[in-house]
Amino acid sequence: MHKFEYHEPKTISEASVLLQTYGDQAKILAGGTDLLIRFRRGVIEPQHVVNIKKIPGLDRIAISQEGIEIGAAVSMVETEKFLAGFPQYQVLAQAIHSVASCQIRNRATVAGNVCNASPAADTVPALVVLDAKVNIRGVQGDRCIAIENFFAGPGKTVLVSGEIVSSIVIPPAAETAAGVYLKQSRRRLVDLAIVGLAAFSDAQTVKIALGSVAPTVVRAQAAEQLLAQQGLNRTTALAAAKLTAMSAVPISDIRGSREYRLALVEVLAQRALLALCGGEEE
Repeated sequence: MHKFEYHEPKTISEASVLLQTYGDQAKILAGGTDLLIRFRRGVIEPQHVVNIKKIPGLDRIAISQEGIEIGAAVSMVETEKFLAGFPQYQVLAQAIHSVASCQIRNRATVAGNVCNASPAADTVPALVVLDAKVNIRGVQGDRCIAIENFFAGPGKTVLVSGEIVSSIVIPPAAETAAGVYLKQSRRRLVDLAIVGLAAFSDAQTVKIALGSVAPTVVRAQAAEQLLAQQGLNRTTALAAAKLTAMSAVPISDIRGSREYRLALVEVLAQRALLALCGGEEE
């Protein structure tokens, strides 16, 4: 591992100034689970590491008027435990639980998983169907954007120099709402998704998001429109699953072929939608 300068800012403003000053030479340390691996493999060689874990408030997860706010330094394990008291948000809890191992989740953060902008990130499809928003702080000011608009491509976000994600906010959901996250990988544990699928249903809508089948997470909009028009039951679930597969534009890689991924999308969509409707036929 090459030498670098370590920074431990006490405020978000101080962290933002450091990031703007050093630009591409600086990397943020929150959980560090991806950063350290990429360090050791020589994929990245930052000259400055900015640790945000000591910044007050970033290690908090709490309920506010806007919903559940997850600080950028809150670990995945802490988040999963907090969500245990909210059945309507179990789609995110399931997605978190599918990430790597317990040891990794004890260090990794939801915000870090989002900021890596991997098409195979497990938490992102779940956050998309929950209509999550990303709070961003920066030298030029603060902004809040929908998580669907946060990604610019594989490994790329809309963050500009000096900006830092301070928290992820999940808006309120009805207690009767329910969601499911399903993932297929080469191994049952500690592996990236070949396909990841999140589905969420409330009184009015059903939302479906797919990971690892496009440059960024995609919504199955045609399937969602069908379910909005005809409702969710066993018959429409099967039809919507076929439309969901048509929303995917996967590639072939070491984890699976394009054709295999397309077949998986339909199977996972069937399972998720049938689970949400209890498998009942109209």
